[in-house]
Amino acid sequence: MDRRLALILLIFLPALVQAQIGGFSLPGVGDLEKQITESAENSADGTNTDKKLLERTLELRREVDSNQQTIKDLETFARQAATQRARLNAELAEARQQQDKDWSAQYQDLSLQALVEKLTSRLDALEKNQSRLAEVNSELTRTQTLPEQAQNVISKAMERMDTIRSRLNEGTDENGEPLSEKQEQGLNIELRALETRIERFNQELSVVDKKQDVARLEQQLLRTEQATLEAQLDAVQPLIQQRRINQLQDMANAPESSLPESVLDNKRIKAAIAENQALREQLATTSQAVNGLLRGAIDTKTQLDKARALSSTVNDQIRLLDGSLLLSRVLYQQQKRLPQSQPDMDLQKNISDARLEQFELEQKIQSLDNSPLPEQEKLKGELTADMERAFSILHRERRELYDQLNQELGRQLAILTRTQLNQEQLNKVSRSLHKIISEQTFWMPSTQPV
Repeated sequence: MDRRLALILLIFLPALVQAQIGGFSLPGVGDLEKQITESAENSADGTNTDKKLLERTLELRREVDSNQQTIKDLETFARQAATQRARLNAELAEARQQQDKDWSAQYQDLSLQALVEKLTSRLDALEKNQSRLAEVNSELTRTQTLPEQAQNVISKAMERMDTIRSRLNEGTDENGEPLSEKQEQGLNIELRALETRIERFNQELSVVDKKQDVARLEQQLLRTEQATLEAQLDAVQPLIQQRRINQLQDMANAPESSLPESVLDNKRIKAAIAENQALREQLATTSQAVNGLLRGAIDTKTQLDKARALSSTVNDQIRLLDGSLLLSRVLYQQQKRLPQSQPDMDLQKNISDARLEQFELEQKIQSLDNSPLPEQEKLKGELTADMERAFSILHRERRELYDQLNQELGRQLAILTRTQLNQEQLNKVSRSLHKIISEQTFWMPSTQPV
């Protein structure tokens, strides 16, 4: 049966159905729900065939409403398709212009805080982009396979309608027993559900070309926006890293706070100054390492989003094209896009080391909160006023350095943990995709001669 035959049949179908169901009045969903409640209350034993029949009838009645709403939505889409295409074309043209921008120059004057906020917003936007792209790919796959689906659904629906008409004409069920009132009601509602099902698929066929055009345009738009988002991430990450390095270098190169000159030659004071300087250098090194981890974490997250979108598309293609030669060609193409499993970066060991380092630092912070600097405790005799002032300044600086180092270690731990989770998910999705496609292509019929 081709598409034209289905459309021709649909023209005569409503009249045929109306002739069959005669004066039957379609009950509302609420009426059927009430019948189910009454049936359950009147049931004398545990097996209530009437209730099961009514539940099935209610399901079909809801399908009638759902199909009718879908038909209205498709009619609305048909009227608005040209407007949607115009909007998407305009957005696509604008998105292509965005690709030519120098994002490093755009972000150059932003503060560190603004850059971090920009990074977060771009990551969120990329995740939404990949989620929507998976939906659009699924919609495009469905439109490409709709003729085969529609032919199958319409053929089965018409066969079932012939059976229902025969039963209603004869007034008997499949066992030859007279139809009860509820059985007759159920068959009439099923007939209406099948009619609207055919009408829905024919309505979908009438707009399938428009659906494909809109889906392809949105797919192009999303891929263009994806490239721009990735370019923005590539621009903002080095700037964040450089800002942090500059910030810490300025701190490391800055002279000590105004310490009294009379105590600068004291070896304990010198030792305290040297320890604070070592902490500054450790803070700069840690921050640089954390920024390197951040780049890897973003790359892993981006790959995971893409893998999830691909997984959704592949599963839809298998579901809609199962058993067809088209599926084999589609899967061979998708196989080329499969993400590779990420190498083991020994993240668990790095996480354990980071936890231990942070724990030891927190112990030092607690100790510093309750006592003077270790260098001060080693001094014998009374402290002069200048020395007390110097140790007070160095104590405050060390406490601030500890706090900043603790924050960086916290960032490091959070990034490592999130990267580990994303990497595990990426490897899981990748293995699943490889397995699914390998199994499907292994059993796929081939057009090549043996």
